[in-house]
Amino acid sequence: MIRRIGIHVALATIALGAMMTAGAAPTPLEFQRALTTLHEQQLARQPVRTTIVAGKYEGSAAARYRYEETSYFEAASGRLLSRVRRDAVKPHAIHVIEVNVHDEAGRVIRDYVSIAQPWAPLQPGRSLINLHQYHGQLHSFRQFDLANRVGYESCTGLFEGRPVRIGLDDDEITPQATATPEYQACFDGLDKDAGKYLTPF
Repeated sequence: MIRRIGIHVALATIALGAMMTAGAAPTPLEFQRALTTLHEQQLARQPVRTTIVAGKYEGSAAARYRYEETSYFEAASGRLLSRVRRDAVKPHAIHVIEVNVHDEAGRVIRDYVSIAQPWAPLQPGRSLINLHQYHGQLHSFRQFDLANRVGYESCTGLFEGRPVRIGLDDDEITPQATATPEYQACFDGLDKDAGKYLTPF
């Protein structure tokens, strides 16, 4: 099984490489497919355990769609590798895929998300890259879209013994907001450019 997965991943990687122009950001669909390949690469590297949750959507537009969401955990450590929400009737149709990349200490240093409406799984509407940083007791991340624009910043933890909880949308990242010691402790050194991470592998 691992050998088959490895061949599949290799072929998918070659195909995606051919689709993507060097230096260009992937399209939302290419990004979704790249995340699927990264997800499969992670499964091929180590034993995993899974949990599955079935559900249905709320709202008139999505009410007739059901899904199965599978979370994949590294068996040895229990850390979450990825989460994939698939159409319950057409499991090849992906509604949401999230993939985490960990450092040697087991911390998430990057995570990727692709979200599609359940009726249009081949037309993802949101593609996100989150870059994480750990400084003392602070954990921060900066979120980018495929145009390499910052859309959100977050930081939680303790700074000089005081609790920190920062959440800023793009229009709130102002000189006044970024001048505080807490903000600087959270975000100094965190990449302001996600260009080299737009293609997940």
